Amino acid sequence: MLDKCANPTCSATFLRLCDGRVFVAEPEADHRSGATQLVCQRQYFWLCNSCCHTMTVIAERGKRVQVVPLSGTAIAARAAS
Repeated sequence: MLDKCANPTCSATFLRLCDGRVFVAEPEADHRSGATQLVCQRQYFWLCNSCCHTMTVIAERGKRVQVVPLSGTAIAARAAS
């Protein structure tokens, strides 16, 4: 359940979907376990309205989900929209 901004330095609390941006991360299948079915366990992350203009949530292969700054061009594109 979403309760606060995914940015660890932000203390904004989640109240409504329209106040920020929600990100979805899905884990990859672990073929080492020998399991034939993948149980999908989506994770949801929310960045508040302030943080979503300068940061994003990424999930890299084999790594945990991270909150990282947007690149300069991505920030300019967001400001224009």
